[in-house]
Amino acid sequence: MDFSKETKAFFLDGGNEGCLLIHGFTGSAAHMRPLGNYLHENGYTVNGILLKGHGTTVEDMEKCSYREWVESAFNGYNKLKQRCDKIYVMGLSMGGILSLYLAEKLPVEKVVSISAPIILKDPLAKWTPILKHIKKYNKWSVDKIKNKEKNNPAIGYSIIPIKSVPELLKLIKITKNRLVDITCPLLVVQPMLDKHVKPVSADIIFNKTSSTYKEKLWLQNSPHACTLGPEKELLHRRILQFIKKP
Repeated sequence: MDFSKETKAFFLDGGNEGCLLIHGFTGSAAHMRPLGNYLHENGYTVNGILLKGHGTTVEDMEKCSYREWVESAFNGYNKLKQRCDKIYVMGLSMGGILSLYLAEKLPVEKVVSISAPIILKDPLAKWTPILKHIKKYNKWSVDKIKNKEKNNPAIGYSIIPIKSVPELLKLIKITKNRLVDITCPLLVVQPMLDKHVKPVSADIIFNKTSSTYKEKLWLQNSPHACTLGPEKELLHRRILQFIKKP
């Protein structure tokens, strides 16, 4: 697969407040790069990580357990911690779930979950522990967002290893059960044109967390990968306002 150079992890050195950016299932750091650039322009140190098994081959991804994705997120946090006094964690899709996971485990100043899948729309998802023994891969419905590079190289996988879906479901279940233990300020973002995640996921996250300060943002005209969608500038501004709020 011809991958964009934008898929690679990136680290943008700025002030002593840091933002950890975590991409989603089958995606890459390219999904978080515009947000990362925006936050860096506003004075933050930014670490946009690449999760284990992503940005290479689907064969690499299917070898990974959810624990390795968690480890990638922890490593990203620890790298920022060496440089920054305060850390804000934000993620798209599975990256949103990982952000919530970290917020329950580690000292996180504020957390932003974007398109985080507590409930998936695909009815076959719950059957993947069985389906993985019958079929290896399935076509992935990718949001039609083109990057600006010549020939529009890929920024994520166009197929998913079915073996990886049960790992995602395990991570979702664990994180959902721990939402009540999250107390840091929270911004929940959910696009309304999301093909993969039921919008009620945002309500579940919002209602089950114990944060005393919470915000919710509905993006009316955005797809699942809203960090690259038509309302990305609005998303950027709202995230910046949220993390700057005293």
